[in-house]
Amino acid sequence: MIRDFLRKYQRWYISYLDMQNHKNETDRLSYYRDKLFISIITLTVLLGSVAYVPSITAAIVLDKLFILYIDTLAIILLFFAFFYKPLSLKHRKQIFTVNFFVLSLCLVLDLGLGGNGPILLYMVSILVTLYSGTKAGVYTVLLTALFYFLVLVIKYFKIIEINFYVEGPFEGLMTVFINNILFSLLTVFCVAFLIKQLNKALLKEAELQDRLIEENKLTIKAKEEAEQSDRLKTAFLGNMSHEINTPMYSVLGSAALLKSSLNIDEKNKEYFNIIETNSNKILKVFNDVVEVSKIESGLYTINKESINIESLLENVKTDLSPLAKAHKVKLMITVEIKQGYRLLSDQEKLYEALKHLVKNAIIFTKPYGVVNVICNILNNKKVEFKIQDTGIGIADKDLDKVRLPFYKVDLDNESALHGTGLGLTIANAYINILGGKIKIESALGHGTQIYFTLEDYKKAP
Repeated sequence: MIRDFLRKYQRWYISYLDMQNHKNETDRLSYYRDKLFISIITLTVLLGSVAYVPSITAAIVLDKLFILYIDTLAIILLFFAFFYKPLSLKHRKQIFTVNFFVLSLCLVLDLGLGGNGPILLYMVSILVTLYSGTKAGVYTVLLTALFYFLVLVIKYFKIIEINFYVEGPFEGLMTVFINNILFSLLTVFCVAFLIKQLNKALLKEAELQDRLIEENKLTIKAKEEAEQSDRLKTAFLGNMSHEINTPMYSVLGSAALLKSSLNIDEKNKEYFNIIETNSNKILKVFNDVVEVSKIESGLYTINKESINIESLLENVKTDLSPLAKAHKVKLMITVEIKQGYRLLSDQEKLYEALKHLVKNAIIFTKPYGVVNVICNILNNKKVEFKIQDTGIGIADKDLDKVRLPFYKVDLDNESALHGTGLGLTIANAYINILGGKIKIESALGHGTQIYFTLEDYKKAP
């Protein structure tokens, strides 16, 4: 509560002096010096107001009228420096410093070394060093030294007889004064060194902040350039998709039309088949590359719908059965799900992911091998899909690489050589988009098992 009060009190004073923008009008070190002075003067006014009444009461009771006058004058000057708005901050510092320096000298003269005068002189030199700099602090110590010198001169030549001067021998008094000066000077230099190091740290911090701001600007610029690049990439993919798909479909259509309408022999039909087969391969490669580019650019949407899992897997089997037959691989579907249960997901992406995974399994399985697609329920909450094959397997060193675009494990496999190496990449991306994560277990020469789970499994209404 006290801390909140002091913060509000200092904010009020800063507002009273119209110094809200002072930070932008001066250098960093000067700003912190000025901020420290405002803290000092606000606290001094607050505490000085509280201490003034008991101080002058004690002075009256002890018949110390000089202390009464000097305390009253000091509090008046303090309030003047605090409240007089036309004063600049520099002049406020000067009045504050002179006021407390003179007050300290007067206390030394009246109360001697046993009073609080020497302590105040010591504190003034430190405070001045903090809020005005090393030079001002050294000047304060030198003025204190001059005062002590005059006191010693007066005592030595007995110019004035005051009780303070006869408290001890001349040599003892001189030793005390010299020690006070040296200690004050040492403290001033220590405080100045500390401030210098703090200022270096502040400058370093400012430099780092400026560098961080500059790097942030470069990052923003790079981000904008990347976004522009993505937009250009999207436009390029859209144009290329149209410019390649359209003529390729024209080639395929023309080949099919010619093959069916012309009376051609078997040899020429084979040529037309080659045109159709390779045109379809070009389209497949291009569409895979476009799909990967869209995924990397985030150019996709998720359209969730209720999926009949058994029908989905049967469609995958129907589409890939010709491929399995061509490779002499047995393709099996095992669905361990009760009727009436469905999956809420993006059917198109799930279908494409499964198709890529099963197609890879078929391609890398040797003749008379088996590929089994299994679907079951985990904890009545998740659907698990497994694609098991009896193929060539994957070496441990390649398990982390097979998800990379264009990476092929078995370059000796003739069928695999004709692929893009993007099937698992696309499948992995789609499964991640749908909230799953593909896991691979494999042993070289003993087959591979790929599995993943999806949530949002529910009973159909």
